[in-house]
Amino acid sequence: MNRSEVEIVSFDNSDKKRLRTFIDFHWKHYENDPQFVPLLDYEYLGFSLIGMTGFFEPQNLFFKHADMRFFLAYQNGELVGRCNAFVNHNHNRHWKDKVGFFGQFETIEEQTVTDALIAAASEWLKRQGMQHIRGPQNLPVNEATPGVLTHGFDTRPVIYYHYNKPYYADMIEKAGFEKIKRVKSWEFKVGTEWGEKAYRVADKVIKRYEVTIETWDQRSTEERTREMFEIYNDAWTNNWGFVPFTREEFETNIKDMQLILKPGLFLFLYVKGEPAAFFGAVPNIFEVMKPLSWCRRCEVLRAAKMLFLKNRVKGYRFGYMGVKRKFQRLGLDSIMLVKQKKYTEDEKYEYADIGWVLEDNVLVTRVLDWAGADLSKIYTLYQMPVV
Repeated sequence: MNRSEVEIVSFDNSDKKRLRTFIDFHWKHYENDPQFVPLLDYEYLGFSLIGMTGFFEPQNLFFKHADMRFFLAYQNGELVGRCNAFVNHNHNRHWKDKVGFFGQFETIEEQTVTDALIAAASEWLKRQGMQHIRGPQNLPVNEATPGVLTHGFDTRPVIYYHYNKPYYADMIEKAGFEKIKRVKSWEFKVGTEWGEKAYRVADKVIKRYEVTIETWDQRSTEERTREMFEIYNDAWTNNWGFVPFTREEFETNIKDMQLILKPGLFLFLYVKGEPAAFFGAVPNIFEVMKPLSWCRRCEVLRAAKMLFLKNRVKGYRFGYMGVKRKFQRLGLDSIMLVKQKKYTEDEKYEYADIGWVLEDNVLVTRVLDWAGADLSKIYTLYQMPVV
């Protein structure tokens, strides 16, 4: 079988019919895989009745600073793979480079299909003036875990992490990519004993730097959003691969998060009254979002389960964190860990996930080792020149 036998269909996000085919593929591709928990179709395609804008819809704020192309791969008339390619102009302005991305990559176990999809994505990115192609990077950027899953295929599904076939990494490497970065996640038991020293250290930091602590519901949503936006973009500006949020994007993300928010899982720290850090988690709603065996595509029912059963889940995921650069290395992260641990024990949570952490982030890795966390998942990002 050679590449000429793979037909690539290219389209943009104005083609709603093909976008639906694009989404349908992952349902068929993983129909017998219990580890696969997809996001709601509405999150990709939108749902006007409830005012939800999909990741792929032209009116999504991402497309104010990005261009994207979609690709479907066919063999003998059968859909066998897909991906998209995009240029995030905010990323290239921030890092002063010319990197394009591919994402939403799914394929059967056939190298010619991967080669054809990557060739199509690379050719389009080259026409946009890009010098490298990096990925996989799914949407939404800054929320979806980057890379392809390369470790932890049997671990529990967790919100913000995607699952993929174990053969993807090998096929991407055979297509010419090289590893550029790995990100990791850890899981720990909420009831793990940390010892009195952890609490003494946290209290000492609180007293030394006049730290005050609040939960989400102690101030208005508008003020919380403003504080988080200010802290987040300052804290992560030099972090590898980070793309600053626009204010409009950030406000939209916080609005969407309200659907699953538990106020006690968010902590805000102030140093002498100045907003310094936040530490937030959300319930692992993937526990209640698994496709129904008797109606896999009943998306209204899955959405209802997410909303009404979110308080019954046993675990949560750290998905939001930021410490202003001038307050980093004061030990504020240890305060947040200790204080949130007390709340989650009282709420009877059983486990917590924290990620994604860059593989070379030694400081966070040491903290997680100290907390008794176990490595859970590894995602690998790849890059190659556009030729």
